Parts: sequence; structure tokens; C-alpha cells
Amino acid sequence: MRGRGGIASVLAVCGAVALSGPAQADEYDFIAQLDGMGVYYTSMIDMIDIGKELCHELRFGVAPPAVLGKLQRTGFAPAEAAIVLLAAVDTMCLDAKPAVVEWARGIGYTQPL
Repeated sequence: MRGRGGIASVLAVCGAVALSGPAQADEYDFIAQLDGMGVYYTSMIDMIDIGKELCHELRFGVAPPAVLGKLQRTGFAPAEAAIVLLAAVDTMCLDAKPAVVEWARGIGYTQPL
């Protein structure tokens, strides 16, 4: 249960990112959201590639918790991983957002995404 509460609180921190995303966006908007939320990265190109890979995984049925876990194993803190996930679905793969919203609702998150 503790893991679900932690993820829900991380999603709450990231709610502003999701609400601020434009209807039509791209990888530069993804980077702008990450910069605006203070996510550190060493290469913009690598970060864009991470976002694209994340979108690809979500589109092919990888569950959001698995995507978050992968991001955390590559060095992102839990809050940063959630920011990256939400920024990607808001800017580069809006079609994957319903699955992320459904997952968040399933773990008890009730705030807007």
C-alpha cells in the first residue's frame, strides 16, 4: 500500500505539468516541461529519445508502473520519473494518456492529470 500512496503523491506533484500541456505539442514542449519542473538531464537529445521510447512502450501496452520503474532504474528519482512520464504523455503521445489516467485512477489518485 505504501508504494501506491507514494506514487499517488508523486502524481499530485506533477498535476500542474499535465494541466499545462497544449493540445498539440512536440518534443521541444516536452523538454520545456521538464525544464520548468526542474528535471536535470545531461543531453536534450537523449532526453527526447527517452520520451519517445516511453511513448512507444505505453502505446504497445507496457503498464505505467513498469515505465516508472524503468525510469527510476536509469537514475531518475521517483518524482522526476513521474514528471517525465506525464510530460511525455502530455506532449509527445497524447494517445497514451488515457492508459496513464486509468492506471492513476486505479491506484486511487483523484486529482486532474
